Amino acid sequence: MKFNPIKVAFGRHETFALRYSWLTKGYQAVSKPKGNSIFSSDEATVVLGVGKNMVNAIRYWLQAAQLIAPAQSGFETTPLGDKIFGKKGFDPYLEDEATIWLVHWLIASNPELATGWYWFFNKFHKPEFTSQEAASALLEFAKQNIQSKFSATTVKQDSAIVLRMYARSKGNTRTPIEEVLDSPLSLLV
Repeated sequence: MKFNPIKVAFGRHETFALRYSWLTKGYQAVSKPKGNSIFSSDEATVVLGVGKNMVNAIRYWLQAAQLIAPAQSGFETTPLGDKIFGKKGFDPYLEDEATIWLVHWLIASNPELATGWYWFFNKFHKPEFTSQEAASALLEFAKQNIQSKFSATTVKQDSAIVLRMYARSKGNTRTPIEEVLDSPLSLLV
């Protein structure tokens, strides 16, 4: 996809990095009969086993990875989603590193829904940097290239989520266990 300075997205992940089971759970929920409206259903938190904000994050990550798409009455699975996670999908539990690379590419090449990821992997070319430098550089890119409104705080949060998704967690007894669960994309580093 080509970068469009009007069609960008920051913060739609509700500050949650992609987690291992989310793509599988979300895809399976959408692919069930009447599953196209799962994300607006009162049962979504029960079906997906997560809180309301995480339901929104799962929907976002499925769209950013181009595994589901908006449909007339909710969402539908995409042909690519079916090939990966469908009944005869080649990697329904995201176990193959090649699938993880594919998910990475689908997100990083999606400037409309994953602008921060697109920028980081296509426009940011520093071999070494701090998280603060990355956040400042993404904000500067947004100021210079994006024509629609955006929040500086949200842009900086996106930068932090990008880095967190590709970094392996370090053990820390004060951090809640949910926060140290690595993203599947951390295997690529």
